Amino acid sequence: MRAVTGASFYAPVEEELAELERRLLDVGRAGHPVFRAAVAHLFQTRGKLLRPTLVFLAARFGTAADREVVLNLAESLELVHTASLVHDDVVDRAELRRNVETVNAKWNDDVALIVGDYLFAKAYALAAVLPKPEVIAIVAETVFALCDGELSEVTAARALPSEREYLDRIELKTASLYAACCQGAALLAEADAEHVAALGAFGTNLGLAFQITDDILDLTGDEEDFGKTLGRDLLEGMPTLPMIYAVAERDGSGGALASRILAPAKNEEEVRGLLAEIRDSSGPERARQRALAFHGAAVRALEQLPARAERDALRDVADFVVSRVR
Repeated sequence: MRAVTGASFYAPVEEELAELERRLLDVGRAGHPVFRAAVAHLFQTRGKLLRPTLVFLAARFGTAADREVVLNLAESLELVHTASLVHDDVVDRAELRRNVETVNAKWNDDVALIVGDYLFAKAYALAAVLPKPEVIAIVAETVFALCDGELSEVTAARALPSEREYLDRIELKTASLYAACCQGAALLAEADAEHVAALGAFGTNLGLAFQITDDILDLTGDEEDFGKTLGRDLLEGMPTLPMIYAVAERDGSGGALASRILAPAKNEEEVRGLLAEIRDSSGPERARQRALAFHGAAVRALEQLPARAERDALRDVADFVVSRVR
């Protein structure tokens, strides 16, 4: 069951998504019993499936979309995404995702790391049989980008990044996967070169808008709606764009706020105080305007595609990304 129901952008690819959901639940078949249990746990509550939705929609702009091949790409990239989340939850010591226990919380960090590796291996196996080497390369390069982004985050000096540094990081960690979904599917389906480029630009800008919105929701959302513990980035001392802007509005006197944000060990009272302070600043709204700017760039990229139902659906995805509460 998808986390977002009734959204219009799913309608054109409903059959493909249903088959993908069946395949994801079957990923653990013949694996170690713990892996089978972890897969059942991970996929018992489905996410939004935005990335495979993008794969299926983007493939419609080509002239040679093979359903089985496109499904393999969608499953491969969704497994890459899921594996990265499992590993991220270990790094972040997260206990909840989509209002469900994380793998590391339900089992332990060792199990979570191995389960993530297993999912990556499944993803690579699916990618390896894709008929276009350039798409296989896109899958591999996306994993490189995810790893580079995560390493940049965990090894960065404990200092407030610039806006540019933050954007570079989320382009690697988030937007690269969105771009791979759109561009890889278009290439597989042998879309025109200009349409492949337009879909790649759409995916990159959509991913940036998505991550900024996610970072805003981590500070201002409703915990039950959001499906995650709020303030996780603050708890870890991991500055995001709303925090960067909140410090910047202090007109040179934000050093104390920056130090409090960056502090690695905070108690619940300190996190609550910082959440209130940042919410009262212009930081979240400035970040929202930045997300809307990327949304605008994504929509403009769509103008280079032929007018059809799938283009409208992609526009609906972009609108959803910046208006969501989870």
